[in-house]
Amino acid sequence: IRDRLLAQILDGTLQPGDRLVELRIAGDMETSQAPVREALRELEAIGVVETRRNKGSHVRVISDAELCELYDVRAELEGFSAELAAKRKAPIKTELMKHVREMKRAARAGDPLVFAVHNTAFHRLIAEATGNSVLLDHWERLDIRFRTVFNVTRRERDLNEIAASHEPLVEAIASGDARRARALAREHVIGNKPDNCES
Repeated sequence: IRDRLLAQILDGTLQPGDRLVELRIAGDMETSQAPVREALRELEAIGVVETRRNKGSHVRVISDAELCELYDVRAELEGFSAELAAKRKAPIKTELMKHVREMKRAARAGDPLVFAVHNTAFHRLIAEATGNSVLLDHWERLDIRFRTVFNVTRRERDLNEIAASHEPLVEAIASGDARRARALAREHVIGNKPDNCES
């Protein structure tokens, strides 16, 4: 339910300001209100839905300024993740390359949602490979999948280019080059910031 609502927000079916009525959504999705309520709470936690007392839930769209700030924080977190994963020489190369191939396939198909799923899985795998549960917890709070889709759909980005930009990072982690892995991960995130962000 969460994913379907998120897809409708991203493709414009649900517009900023649209009211999200639990009963109506439950009817459309042939379910009870409880899972709809839970999905709306999850969407509120990642910043796409806002709920106001006596006014219900509405679609909220992340601002450019918010997205820019998030990319700055994410760049540092991804850089640190890659550095730690490389130091541990985490055996994740095969799995990472599988996600790169899936990103390329999604890019050819012009499917930003599937692209974002594999992009998220790629970066989550690196965060997991650090062995640092606090870092992973903070990474998950950023909800990379939603932000990725939001950024690529808003900016008409070249998904093939983004997919390919993951490959040097895979090699740096696999070779245990922690310094290079950190630099590449930071570069990768900063290079994909929204166009109107200050560098």
